[in-house]
Amino acid sequence: MNDFECEFCKRKFVKELTLVNHSCEKKRRWFQRDDPHVRFGFIAWSRFYELNTFSKSKNFKNSYRNFIDSQYYLAFVKFGRHIRDLNAVEPAKFIDYVIKNNLPIDKWTHDFVYEQYVRELTRQESAEDALERNIMLMNEWSMQTGQSWPEFFRNVNTNQAVAWIRSGRISPWLLYNVDSAVDFFERCTPEQISMIKEYAPPGPWKIRFNKNRESCDFIRNTLRENGM
Repeated sequence: MNDFECEFCKRKFVKELTLVNHSCEKKRRWFQRDDPHVRFGFIAWSRFYELNTFSKSKNFKNSYRNFIDSQYYLAFVKFGRHIRDLNAVEPAKFIDYVIKNNLPIDKWTHDFVYEQYVRELTRQESAEDALERNIMLMNEWSMQTGQSWPEFFRNVNTNQAVAWIRSGRISPWLLYNVDSAVDFFERCTPEQISMIKEYAPPGPWKIRFNKNRESCDFIRNTLRENGM
């Protein structure tokens, strides 16, 4: 008599040990629920339904069990892996960005989408938020390298820094308002300078700085006091 049933695929087994050793797709999905890319995928799936009329349906339940049953599970997990691999800035905002802009899910992992998101995020971000986020990055760098975080722009690897600028982790608020960034620019190659200007064009940012002099002074004074 088949007494032991898999709660995921409903397959039945005679022996409990066989059930324990049994593996099906939905069971694997269940045990992967704490993996970072799967968590991001679930968050994106939940947010997608929160922002759409589907969530108002009486038949819809926002639960992980429903997520693993979804026909879009793999697409959302792929997006979650993209967020993880990018080490995306403000993941929740990135998720909202792709959903609110009505982008097809198969476009969410395209590089140009994240590039557009980063540009929009840095344009909208306040100087205070940028300062807090970038100090966290510099502290991470300090712990990894054993160097003092105020030495960040003087000593950071230029290839790494350019990648962080392109990914939005280093904000133009700091890049163009910190005295020690002059040392960084002097260490960059012409190609790197060109890449930086593409993602953080000095002209538009200069206009913004002129309109927000108090914020610029706040950043400059705060970082000068810390030796930057």
